[in-house]
Amino acid sequence: MVTKSTPGGNLEHMLNPMALALAMGCGYIGRGFSGDPKGLAELYKGGIRYPGFALIDVFSPCVTFNKHNTYQWFRERVYSLEKEKHDPTDFHQAMDRAREWGERIPTGLLYHNPNRGPSLDALDPVLRDGPLVHRPIELSPGQRRALVEEFM
Repeated sequence: MVTKSTPGGNLEHMLNPMALALAMGCGYIGRGFSGDPKGLAELYKGGIRYPGFALIDVFSPCVTFNKHNTYQWFRERVYSLEKEKHDPTDFHQAMDRAREWGERIPTGLLYHNPNRGPSLDALDPVLRDGPLVHRPIELSPGQRRALVEEFM
């Protein structure tokens, strides 16, 4: 697209966050449209509940500067994966849908890994006792002395 900051248009190929997330092993991937707040809310709930990395791509057109990909433009193209009986546990089908762009753009739950491994907090020994935010931030006198000595 030609803009003030890219008068010659974008010279690079478009990045596909959905295909990239799938290729990198993300376990919960969805796409929503701000014109469908109920659908977005369901994606957000699922992403929050997923015990691992979740990516939710949201189309929210800028009404001030974006004169090409407007709400109307998206409304004419987006379609619901759920209504088309998409199987979000099928990796290959998800990759096919992730690469769709143009006259039809899928929204909804693209991928949900049913065989996910343990989450990061379950693997990291530092986090086994719970989130860091719930731990005391005070140092004991011995810990403080050891830190000072380490930097002397």
